[in-house]
Amino acid sequence: MRFTIRDETVHAAFDMLEAHAQPAAEAKAMRERREDEKRAAKAHAFLKATGSIAERDARALLSENYAIACERFYAAVEADEEYRNQRNKCEAIIEAWRTCQSNYRAMGKIAS
Repeated sequence: MRFTIRDETVHAAFDMLEAHAQPAAEAKAMRERREDEKRAAKAHAFLKATGSIAERDARALLSENYAIACERFYAAVEADEEYRNQRNKCEAIIEAWRTCQSNYRAMGKIAS
């Protein structure tokens, strides 16, 4: 039994890679921005808090602005990971197709 990957599947993978290039880049940039916002929210809350360093850190982690920044960061991570997973899937399809094509060429040389 031969394992084959249809040309339509490979073309769809290439099309998806092309179509998602810009949105994936935007998602990655948003993830990085949200991470910076999360750090800034924690730092701001830390500076506003009083007490020992441990108490100030705890208050910063429990601040409302930090919690909001964390939720925004997690949403950005989710979007970025979704694009990354789609890209990995497309790359795997293309690589499997390339391997199949190479195997077919090798079988043709052996049969000749």
